[in-house]
This record gives sequence, C-alpha cells and structure tokens, in this order.
Amino acid sequence: MPPADSASLAGGMPKASRDRSLGTFGNKMKSHTKRLIAAALITPWAVVPVSVVLSLWDLITWVGRSLPSQGVSLVWPHAFKPWEAIFLYSVIGVPTAYVSLFLVGLPCYFIARKLNVLSYPTAICAAVFACIPAAAYFGRSYTFWQTYFFLLIFGITLAVTFARIMKQNTEQTDAANRHPFGTSGMSPADPASRAGDMPEASGDS
Repeated sequence: MPPADSASLAGGMPKASRDRSLGTFGNKMKSHTKRLIAAALITPWAVVPVSVVLSLWDLITWVGRSLPSQGVSLVWPHAFKPWEAIFLYSVIGVPTAYVSLFLVGLPCYFIARKLNVLSYPTAICAAVFACIPAAAYFGRSYTFWQTYFFLLIFGITLAVTFARIMKQNTEQTDAANRHPFGTSGMSPADPASRAGDMPEASGDS
C-alpha cells in the first residue's frame, strides 16, 4: 500500500477544512433563522398562561370579602368568572405582544446580539422598554403607571420565554455540532491513530 502523497494531503486538508467551516457556518445561520422564527411565533402566546394566573389571582383576592353588589356584578370581566378575564386578556394581549415584539423586541434582540450582550437581564431590560409604547396607548383611559406595571408582568414573561427558546435551541445546535454522529457515544476516529495504524497494516501485508 503506497504512502499518501504529502503534496496532495497538504493541498487537500485546507480545502476540506474550509468546506467544513463553510458548511458549519451555513448550518448555524439556518439554525438561527429557524430558532428566531419559532421564538417570534411562540413567544406571544405566553400571554395566555399569564392571563390564567392573573385571573385566578383576581378570584383569590375576593376570598373573605363580601359578595359583590348588583352594580359590581355588571362589571366585565367579573372577578368570579375568571374565564372572562382570560378571554379578554388573551384577545387583547396576544396581538399586542406580536406588535411589541416586532416593533421593539426584535430590534432590541438584534442590537444585543450585535453587541454580544445577550442574556436574561438584557431580555428583561428590553421588556421594560417595550412596555412603554403599549402602556402609553392603553393608559389613555387609566393611569399610565398602573397600566405600565400591569403590562410589565406580561412583558417580562414574554422576554424570558423568548430568551429561553433561543438559548435552548442554541444549546441543542452546539451539542449537535460537537457530536455530528449523534449522542450514542460514537466519535470520529482520530486521524493520528489512523495514520499510526496504516504502516502496521501495510507491513503485515
């Protein structure tokens, strides 16, 4: 078995390494785009579980208090009917979350990514900023700060959800890049060990 041509090896390794690097970069770009689309589509629906928690809280705060008067019973959503609040918060909150995400959240994400400061605290800061326009709009009928702190509960939850989706998929992608043959324990053979075994095999033959 003749030894491999050193010139061809020297010329082939950089090309193979370059092709591998370009392939890895392309895969990372595609993976990031998929993660971003998934996070943008899924995140606003976190409004629904937050609405459930807030509606149950409204119901719990009535415990121990006198029954509402006839006038209070006409209020919608009613504290004794949490499904009304869940419906109202979700119908208004999900579209508002999409608008806030695309107008404020995603630009903040790209800026933080460019500056390499992506983290949960950064996401929370983006939520604090993103709730200002929504509070200014919905706060016209109420006080601004009351509306702002109410929306901030939703905003922080959405920001953490978005960051969690991006972080989780990044970890999975990194793990896949470190183990291109899967996680079954197989690993690519060491080129040095293969090179050391080849003369033995050729000598025996």
